[in-house]
Amino acid sequence: MKTLLMQVVPAGGHRLHVAYSDGLSATLDFSDYLAHRSGPLVEQLHAASFFAKACIDHGVLTWPNGYDICPDVLRFWCERGVVCSQEETDAHFESLVLPTPLDD
Repeated sequence: MKTLLMQVVPAGGHRLHVAYSDGLSATLDFSDYLAHRSGPLVEQLHAASFFAKACIDHGVLTWPNGYDICPDVLRFWCERGVVCSQEETDAHFESLVLPTPLDD
């Protein structure tokens, strides 16, 4: 059974407290994450007042402008207790890819 994102609560600045249906919860600081991203959707998140408008839309952490965080990535970060770098996040998910069988 897949766990569901159940709660997102602003925790000041660029921090969010998130909780899942299986009891996992974490308070994540997105400051570094936002510092390394740009673009019209992300720029709005730099304002703490807008960042605090995070919500859950169909199980996905989302903001009113449509920006969202992949549910699998958010879960990984919560399990680690920190918003990981892009490199660390990529390495984690690359390690989950099953090798393809070799052709005979």
